[in-house]
Amino acid sequence: MRKNFRQASRLIALVACLAILCALLPSLVSYAGVPEKKKVRVGWYESAYCYYDANGKRGGLAYEYQQRIAAYSNWEYEYVEGNWDELYHMLENGEIDLLSDVSYKRERAGQVLFPSMPMGSETYYMYIVAGNTKLDPSDISTFENATIGAVPDSLSKELLERWAQDNGLTIEIPDLSGYSIKESFDKLKNGELDAYIYYDAMGNDEVCLPVFNIGESDYYFAVNKERPDLLNDLNQAILRIRNEDPLYNQRLYERYIFPVSTSTFLTESELRWLQDNGPIRIGYRDDYLPFCTQKDGELYGAFADYIKYAGTCMKNGHIAFEPVAYDTTEDALNGLKNGEIDAVFPLFLSPSDCDETDILLTNPIMRTEVYATVGDRAKDIFSSDDTRVALLKGNINFDSFIKEKFPNWKITYYDTLEECYKSTVDGNTDCAMVASYRLNRTEALRRRYNLSLRTTAQDIPFSIAVNRSDIDLFSILNKTANVGTEHKVEGYFYKYYAGEDKITFRDFLKDNYKSVLLVLAVVLLVILILLLLALRSDKRANERQELISETEHDPVTGLYTRNYFFAYADRMFKEHPAEKRDAIVLNVEQFHMINALYGWEFGDRVLKTIGDEITAFLRENDGIACRAMADRFNIYCRHTDDYQVLFDRTQKKLDNIAENVVILLRMGVMPWQKDIGPVQLLDRARTACAMTKGGHHSRLMVFSEEMRKKELEEQRLLNDIRRGLENHEFKVYYQPKYDIQVDPPVLKSAEALIRWEHSELGMISPGVFINLFEKNNLIGLLDKYVWSEVARQIAAWKEKYGVSYPISVNLSRIDVFDPELEVVLDKITQDNGLSRDLLHLELTESAYTGNEDQIIKVIGGLRNKGFIIEMDDFGTGYSSLNLLTSMPIDILKLDMGFIRNIGKEEKDSRMVELILDIAKNLKLTVVAEGVETKVQLDFLKERGCDLVQGYYFSKALPADEFEKKAFI
Repeated sequence: MRKNFRQASRLIALVACLAILCALLPSLVSYAGVPEKKKVRVGWYESAYCYYDANGKRGGLAYEYQQRIAAYSNWEYEYVEGNWDELYHMLENGEIDLLSDVSYKRERAGQVLFPSMPMGSETYYMYIVAGNTKLDPSDISTFENATIGAVPDSLSKELLERWAQDNGLTIEIPDLSGYSIKESFDKLKNGELDAYIYYDAMGNDEVCLPVFNIGESDYYFAVNKERPDLLNDLNQAILRIRNEDPLYNQRLYERYIFPVSTSTFLTESELRWLQDNGPIRIGYRDDYLPFCTQKDGELYGAFADYIKYAGTCMKNGHIAFEPVAYDTTEDALNGLKNGEIDAVFPLFLSPSDCDETDILLTNPIMRTEVYATVGDRAKDIFSSDDTRVALLKGNINFDSFIKEKFPNWKITYYDTLEECYKSTVDGNTDCAMVASYRLNRTEALRRRYNLSLRTTAQDIPFSIAVNRSDIDLFSILNKTANVGTEHKVEGYFYKYYAGEDKITFRDFLKDNYKSVLLVLAVVLLVILILLLLALRSDKRANERQELISETEHDPVTGLYTRNYFFAYADRMFKEHPAEKRDAIVLNVEQFHMINALYGWEFGDRVLKTIGDEITAFLRENDGIACRAMADRFNIYCRHTDDYQVLFDRTQKKLDNIAENVVILLRMGVMPWQKDIGPVQLLDRARTACAMTKGGHHSRLMVFSEEMRKKELEEQRLLNDIRRGLENHEFKVYYQPKYDIQVDPPVLKSAEALIRWEHSELGMISPGVFINLFEKNNLIGLLDKYVWSEVARQIAAWKEKYGVSYPISVNLSRIDVFDPELEVVLDKITQDNGLSRDLLHLELTESAYTGNEDQIIKVIGGLRNKGFIIEMDDFGTGYSSLNLLTSMPIDILKLDMGFIRNIGKEEKDSRMVELILDIAKNLKLTVVAEGVETKVQLDFLKERGCDLVQGYYFSKALPADEFEKKAFI
């Protein structure tokens, strides 16, 4: 008996321990889910890799790279400062854990740990002081017995020793231990060193210049050999960074490391060429701004600026140029072949054309975007196989461009640009070509022929051409091209592009003489009327004229500027507080797109049209107005009950401003209220105007307090969604679905429904936040959250009970057009060990309308992979019965609106019977939603409905309550 008592006591103790463990387990799991950050001691040395900016904030290539690694590795840094040499020894001794910019050396591999992939690749250069007369880069022997510095125990020192050995030189390498990079360069500048070896992070400056590339090497983050855990984290982080952005290292390099050029010195053979041949005779196409032309007997234009710069860009020699003008580029190229000149600019040829003509092209000096000019009824020239293009005779650049980029186009040559444009208008060709730098010069001609521009999305790189046999000349010009960066040269072109070939008043009169005469007549008439009115004006009109004459006006619309408007409106309110005045705000829908598509000039026409209509309205309603922002207009005027008049007449003017351009106006109104000033009135009118944006409601709205309250509430929910998802405030409820073709009905599956238990606002109805998130393109975040939660819950029940119930989840139109949809769903099911048929995907019937082919393709792909597809709310959308046969679905869900009227409306009952018959013929399972009465249940059962859900059986339940109903 005592033995039995002891066994019972042990059993009770065991049960008690298990109970305590179960109580503690959620806390332990929760604690374990937030791993503690690893402390990492990282070396910090002043360089392009690690530096403090003018505001004292950290920056640099290594710093930014380390921040990305920390995000993926849960690291927290403690920075240890010093020079690189000191920090490397600290890394060897285990005093720090991580150091950047460490080149791999065999002996280092036994002292520190290297990751599998480098930070990047760096090039080592020999730097000398500009003007150094002792060392001549063109004569390597002058470096004999030179004192050349390098970072101690570094790869740069090894490369220097190898370079000296390869070139048979004896050099002195002083010990620079303890000196920072800056201090070492100071030694170079004050003459203690003849040269210094450093990598390309130094860049070019006015004192220290790179003259030799002595080697290259990959560089790494190096890790304390006692911290292999950090090495594993580092490898995974770098691999993830590279997978996400294969060019990440290159982007950081371009952002932080200044480009180095070693081509600022001419070689002995290049200097000899200049001495023997004199100035470089370079041919160019005359009268071709912004490139080049003759002005007062001198070369003028961007090319003139470039050769002036190129003549002085070499450190050990001056390059003289002799420009030679030709009528066409083709003539200049013939001059090159005949020996009249040494080079040609600007030129673009394909590699095969260069080979055929024995020509070499330097690296591009600059690039220009290329546009096609087309008429009003132009076809799609880029997709057509028979596009005809008009080109100028002798323009080899465009000829080469078309043959390389659009080889199927048929070229027709004309003598003048005007003939090219006229051929496009007459239909003899489909387009002509123009470079971006020539847009300003050709604008008047394009306007005359009413031609528009289409981008080719291609550019032409312009280079200098030389004969293949002139290799020294090619080397000289290529060095000037490399030193003169494309951005610098493009600055020259924009300089002349902005100020070239302005339209003269005479040209304007010639093109528009009829309009000018009409305007002059109208102006004279207006002046006469104004003079008569001025003679008869009263004192009040004079006072108002004096006030208006002192104001600042918007130059586009003629309305007041914002600041003066508010000052004037405040004065009107203070002087006449009882006078009833309304506030109106007008805005143009997607005005920035109008500017982008049709240009600033057209956008200004739209603004001026609105300004003119507002001015006319104010003449009738005694008020003031301003252009407050780019496309927002404020009006403060006498109270009226008919705001629609202003809206309609202004919208009508916008409708007529141009054919085939849709311009939509939005208007918000705040009527007069006692003791409310113009600032508050306009703020509320702006809120009303904002409420008209998007959607299908009216584009004229009058402010109400409910509107302001709703706007604030919705904005708060939009601000809180991400925090709510992170804190799991969104709860998934499960509404059971029952098979009613067995007796008694049995639970077969469920539908997942979402609820938001807001931490401050409490339970929020889905009807409030679902439409809001859809309207603001945030519904995809919520859908992915629900999919993950449902999949996790199915897996948990399966592991606990060995049984799985399929659960339906919503799929929105935004999800369908997400290119990562299949990847996301596959990952969710795989991570939770589920077969795809356990996750039913519900798409509403209305979601199939618009882009049906694309939607059917995506849904069909998911269905082929094993996901079960349900069409939700069938009967409320726009699908035809014919379309139903082509939709890739497995289950049809009857909308509850039909079910609610069973037994009440014969039409709805017969519709349900019809849908059930169609579904049966199509071999589709049918689910009826919203079943609440036995009459509805019996009706559906008798007519073959498969599954039902609704309050008759159960409302939507939290996970724990559904678990009791389904499994216990």
